[in-house]
Amino acid sequence: MFKHHYYALLCIVLCLNVHAQTYSDFLGNGHQVGVSISSSSEFNNTLHNHVISGNGRFTDERGASRFLAQASMGASFEDIQEVVGMGINEWLNIQFSMTPTSFESEYNRIFEEVSALAPLNDTDRNEFLSYTFYETLIKHPDVLRQKVAFALSQIFVISPTNSLLNNRAYANAHYYDMLYLGAFGNFHDLLYNITLHPCMGIYLSHLQNEKPDIIQGTSPDENYAREIMQLFSIGLFELNTDGTHKLDSNGNLIPTYNNDDIEELAKVFTGLAGSERLNGAMPQFTNGFGAYDLRKPMTMYYDFHSKREKVLIDGTVIPANQLGLADIDEAIEVLFNHENVAPFIGKRLIQHLVKSNPSPQYIHRVSTVFNDDGNGVRGNLEAVIKQILIDPEARDCGWFSDPTSGKLIQPIQRLTNLFIAFDITTPSNKYWFRDEFEKLDDMEQSFLAAPTVFNFFSPFYAEQENAEPNGLVSPEFQILNSTTGMYYLNETENSLKIRPFINRTKANDTQSSLIYNREDEPVLDFSDEIVIYQNQGIHALMDRLNLIVCRGQLHPNVESIIVDTIEENIENVDGYNVTDIIIDAIYYIMISPNYTILK
Repeated sequence: MFKHHYYALLCIVLCLNVHAQTYSDFLGNGHQVGVSISSSSEFNNTLHNHVISGNGRFTDERGASRFLAQASMGASFEDIQEVVGMGINEWLNIQFSMTPTSFESEYNRIFEEVSALAPLNDTDRNEFLSYTFYETLIKHPDVLRQKVAFALSQIFVISPTNSLLNNRAYANAHYYDMLYLGAFGNFHDLLYNITLHPCMGIYLSHLQNEKPDIIQGTSPDENYAREIMQLFSIGLFELNTDGTHKLDSNGNLIPTYNNDDIEELAKVFTGLAGSERLNGAMPQFTNGFGAYDLRKPMTMYYDFHSKREKVLIDGTVIPANQLGLADIDEAIEVLFNHENVAPFIGKRLIQHLVKSNPSPQYIHRVSTVFNDDGNGVRGNLEAVIKQILIDPEARDCGWFSDPTSGKLIQPIQRLTNLFIAFDITTPSNKYWFRDEFEKLDDMEQSFLAAPTVFNFFSPFYAEQENAEPNGLVSPEFQILNSTTGMYYLNETENSLKIRPFINRTKANDTQSSLIYNREDEPVLDFSDEIVIYQNQGIHALMDRLNLIVCRGQLHPNVESIIVDTIEENIENVDGYNVTDIIIDAIYYIMISPNYTILK
């Protein structure tokens, strides 16, 4: 049973300046034996002066747990032991070398399985996106790719929710697959593929975007031209390599582009439409969206493309009457090579993986790798991701007590952490969790369902009481409020005490939709924790849970309160058994700031 006085104590407002415990004898919660660190603030130093050195960057259990919280959507005790045994470097090498299973192929497999249960309409397909997302997380070993793809989906946003992409899940699955398969590729290719994907074309309205018409008085749609610069590549203001703003002679910010630049770039993105029709007929520029195969890249219809000269943001002049796809090639090349891209995209990825407020030195080190991976290649995302995760600011525990450290774990990951840590299973081995239906309204996040192109939250959002006055940002706090905070508490308790989620693996009586299957409940496995408690007691149990749930970061005072509360329940609550003890301990940890703030 839950103690109300404890509830009142732990249901506090989460903030970025929560006091963190520090460890003088650990490196990123891992032993520093045989490991040296140099983290210079001098930007002209070479890259090797900024990284951790050591034999494979071996770590202890707490360091491995914290590392996996950054590099995956959840980890079990066995996953932690794997990192401890092989070291961070080898784990990363294995993850980068894994051949991924296509997200789209998994979506198609699940759709076939659903069709065998119920002959659903096309309008029911969207829910299969989240089924595919959770099955992939739980079943597939390429956990770093999954984490990076999830981050990319919140940078290069499309959303079926309340958009023309609604009920086009087969195409949305292909779009996410592009992010998934491209997560360790080159940023240039990713930016180009996103530009030509019909889902992005529909979402940001450059599919069937027409050239200027003087007679009709119309101009090209500027939506994508604006967002590819503002959100997908260079941002609003000129940046130094370390992410700080460049200033003009009057100390003012320098815009990266203006309205004229948007108008010029919008002309580039004219004449694009679907390249194939689903019925095999000859495609036309004016075909309805539903006629196109939205899994095929858009193609150029030259008659609808602006043939005028275009001047890009760096002064590059695209000559008149050039082929439309050549225009796009030049525009992507200009954006890709802009000096803002490395710090702008590097910081976005750091914020999703490690911390909300990376130091200029951290951003500089990541930007340096983006600009040159050591082999003369620009935009190598594999190298960028590796630098983000092995950087001293990500691994060195000396940063724990720094007021800029930490990030609020996103709502989805708080749940997936629970599922994976305790080896969730179902009788059918299916995980058909319709999270948009169950979670979005109350949690303000579900898979591929951002309310706008600006994602669920802005990377520039700053909580007004603690973050903003200190010059910090707190992106995920934008969706933390009294409603979502209380819902998280209730949802966590329900996940532990009732069921992790409703598994929709049964057809209704008319076989027209899927419904909750009471005989196919997802179950969390606490068997190891039961044995530990029965054989070693409450403190050994807390050590175990602190490791796999809280990354070894549970404050001793919080642990003491939890232990005292459980011991009171043992003494005073009839029928309070070992499973109740374990569930309550996990619950108390998961609603504490030590868990929800990843340090």
